[in-house]
Amino acid sequence: MNENNPVLQSMRQELDELKLRYGSSPTDFNRYQLVRHEQRLAQWVPNEKIGA
Repeated sequence: MNENNPVLQSMRQELDELKLRYGSSPTDFNRYQLVRHEQRLAQWVPNEKIGA
């Protein structure tokens, strides 16, 4: 996957935002959003290490 891909960059940015949101407000809803986004990212870029 090209690192400069705008969709990949956007998905990574959203992942960072969701991590911050869950860190400051660890609700079930925020956790669900974070986990679901991680799953979408893993499907879109299967070889990517999500937590890195």
